[in-house]
Amino acid sequence: MSIAERLAMTPELRDTARWERPREKDITKGDVEEYLRRKRAVTAYLNGVSFALIKNDYGYSKSQIYRMLRRALSSRPNGSMYGFHALIPGVSIMPYTRTSPINSELAAQTKGLAGAFMQLMAENESLYRYAEKHALSSGTRSAAAVARAIRADFLKKCAKVRAPNQYPFNTDDRGARALVRFIERLREEHYATMNGREEVEGATIAQPLTGQPSGTLRLRPFEEAEHDGHNGDFYFVIKTRGRGGEWVYTTPMRLWLLLLIDRASRAILGYAYRLGSTNYPAISVMRSFVHALTPWVPKDLTLPSLFYKEGAGFPSGVVPRARGRLIDLVCFDGAKANTAKVTMQGLTTVLGATINYGRVRQPTARPFIERLNQTLETHGFRRLPMGFNPRGPKEEREGALKAAGEHALTSEELEQVIDVMLANYNADPHDALVNRSPNEYIAMWDRQTVSPLRRLEEPAEFAQKLLRLEFIKTIRGGGESQRPPYVELWDARYTNDVLRKMKDSIGKKVRVVADVDGDIRLIRAFLRRGSKELPLGILKAGPPWHLTPHTLEQRQTIRRANKATKLVVKPGSDMVQTFRHVREREAMERRSAVNQLVKVGRIADPQVLRQERDAKSRVAKKDWIKLK
Repeated sequence: MSIAERLAMTPELRDTARWERPREKDITKGDVEEYLRRKRAVTAYLNGVSFALIKNDYGYSKSQIYRMLRRALSSRPNGSMYGFHALIPGVSIMPYTRTSPINSELAAQTKGLAGAFMQLMAENESLYRYAEKHALSSGTRSAAAVARAIRADFLKKCAKVRAPNQYPFNTDDRGARALVRFIERLREEHYATMNGREEVEGATIAQPLTGQPSGTLRLRPFEEAEHDGHNGDFYFVIKTRGRGGEWVYTTPMRLWLLLLIDRASRAILGYAYRLGSTNYPAISVMRSFVHALTPWVPKDLTLPSLFYKEGAGFPSGVVPRARGRLIDLVCFDGAKANTAKVTMQGLTTVLGATINYGRVRQPTARPFIERLNQTLETHGFRRLPMGFNPRGPKEEREGALKAAGEHALTSEELEQVIDVMLANYNADPHDALVNRSPNEYIAMWDRQTVSPLRRLEEPAEFAQKLLRLEFIKTIRGGGESQRPPYVELWDARYTNDVLRKMKDSIGKKVRVVADVDGDIRLIRAFLRRGSKELPLGILKAGPPWHLTPHTLEQRQTIRRANKATKLVVKPGSDMVQTFRHVREREAMERRSAVNQLVKVGRIADPQVLRQERDAKSRVAKKDWIKLK
């Protein structure tokens, strides 16, 4: 049915006063003018204005008016009409509808699943109603919390309509992330149709704002900072050595660049990056703060024409009193990595900082980091041979892909490019700083003030606490197999001589501490004994994670690869060695294998676990320790 026929059958649709409309202050500042122009053009057509006049006054053709009307008159899943909400630039009203079936022969799929969850919900109304019921009746709980609470029952309902080798059971996470996104979309559509949107939005904030940013003219350096992650507008190809010493190359990739900027001086305090990922985890956020605390040292540059400007660097390495300085308040957006427990506890408990989560989709609350991202793109990454404008012509992106293959870099050379670009930014003068550079401004402030500062004497050692995670685990073991006591963490079983003898402690809780960017074959453990903790020493991972030193990120990547294609561990080897040998063998034929090798990073040589030097002093004399 055409738009004209629909309006003729239902003339009340012409009454735009009944249409739902968004608040203009909720629309991004750059899109308000376009939204109002669309709104006036559609309203003029419904009031009988000719297409010629609409074209002359607003610039929209007949086909564009019909397209906008078709969007405005379309219905949400709950039956309400989109109205003026559909005229907001960039708003998607029709979710992707999948038509092709999922290949049930592939296990642990991570790609090729676009629209699979919505296809599942469309085919099974009972699943849709079950998720909708809990999504809209859970109050202020986050979508992730609701998804965790209903996931077990949701999968049981899925098992009644889907076989074990069908979606979602043949995916890596069994549809967990898709369920969270579905709940978020349900809530957005539901809240958009409710009256009193201000009260609804206020009620859905999961946690209170713990601090408010101040005016920049009253700030001192390190008092307030902004943090954000940005997907760089350039491609790159990483080259690495193969098994025979030859160069092997990855497919063109992009990276997430996470930046921490000081609001008073505009200085980049620290950064971190993540290769070829659709998003970044909380641990990458913490790495940018670790970089800010660790005294900066210039890199040894090997690329021609790449150099540090005079005065370039990061405050931790070039400004004497900035070494070990702590930030008082950090401004974040609502990204999941920023609201994760790891981030919140690390910044508030370890660093003693206050966190401000700005309003959703309001980047103006963090103007300096947004402006910095724009500056780095227009004057940095896009000027590289492999840089491109995402809004530019298709030929520009194709040229960037070609240039990335012609200018392949090693991982070390890519780090040099990033470090030099950001360090040189801190040496550029700013008009807002009276033609001083950010580093010069911090140094000037430190010379003229005697106010007490929060500083650390050993910042590099203290910074590692941000990458240290604690877990409460249960001591397992015993049973029919009479297995000695152990603690399970990240798909590995940890134990030592002390824990093996604590047979009566099976089932008790133990606190374990792990350095995620260190060697996670080794963790520390503590057992509660009354009001005190009994140290159990260092627990060691058992096979197949026991020989080669590796980080948490490396283990997680290898675990995902093992789920997709079962890795057979040979005697005398372990999972990390097996992964490296298999991917190096495949690297000559498959660039995706090189991608995984590069993302995992350098894998250290295997080490045979040695006995403890003071084993006698740490092992109990009896074969068990009984705790009350």
